[in-house]
Amino acid sequence: MTLSKHMTMEPDGEDRQDPANRRVGVEVEFGGLSAKAAASVLHGITGGQVIELDPHRFEIECSDLGKLRVELDSKYVHGSKDASKLERSAREWAGDVSDALVPTELVTDPLPVSALSTVDHLVAALATAGATGNEQPHLACGLHLNIEWADREVEPILRILQAFMVLAPELRTQIDPDTTRKLLPFIAQYPGEYQDKVLDPAYSPDFPEFVRDYCEANPNKNRELDLFPLLASIDRDLVASVLGDDPSAVRPAFHYRLPDARIGDSSWSISQEWQRWLAVEDLARDRSTLLRRISDMQSKNRKERIFNAAADAIKRVMDK
Repeated sequence: MTLSKHMTMEPDGEDRQDPANRRVGVEVEFGGLSAKAAASVLHGITGGQVIELDPHRFEIECSDLGKLRVELDSKYVHGSKDASKLERSAREWAGDVSDALVPTELVTDPLPVSALSTVDHLVAALATAGATGNEQPHLACGLHLNIEWADREVEPILRILQAFMVLAPELRTQIDPDTTRKLLPFIAQYPGEYQDKVLDPAYSPDFPEFVRDYCEANPNKNRELDLFPLLASIDRDLVASVLGDDPSAVRPAFHYRLPDARIGDSSWSISQEWQRWLAVEDLARDRSTLLRRISDMQSKNRKERIFNAAADAIKRVMDK
């Protein structure tokens, strides 16, 4: 299996879920345009109604794509509806000051997969109007896909996680995330010990055990693939009790955070990143291939650990 071409049928002949029935929420980060200017560009294409929630957050209600939101991606510049006039002024000033340093973000409602090409069209229009992606490396602009998931059983979720761990090195090579994004913690890889646990063929947790293991190893959302929204949508109280805090995002979706937002690159598209994600789902469905790939990965990791241990031993001897 490669990441450039995904399967359309499982080895046992079972058809893959019709993509037309899938829904995906999109979050695209960019620089170069304020939230107000970006909302104006989008409104010119989608029509509908623009609603100013605050000077750095706008909603566009349009019939074809539901509700779009454009906002400066910082919680510090957005207040509640009942905030005082002084607080609103302070937050507006903070947004004005940080506008060049913090990405603006386009956020969609969950959309049919067929609508991703339309979102690509909107992003192209933003680029034409001056929006930039990782051409401004200090912004570390990312693309997040919120991939709806209806199955509440732990086994299919576990297999998606296993498939992602197996394919993550290839995904990183293909995507080649921006250097700043790799240095910052937002798309951190899963800890090695946690990967060993999840990829162990004997690992067969029930849902509470899976949640406890995940939350203890990954205490925040800053992972290539964030499971918190999905797990909290199934049992919010359990996730909150393990974390010691109420989860900030709750939705029945995998929060895929790895891809870059390369708005100024004509060869890049959201649709392309969706195809890469489908390779993960296809591998998860193909159990025999998944088990073989896990075995290959474990064998490679064991060899690397033996080599590294030998190299460390030699270095200690040479240093004496």
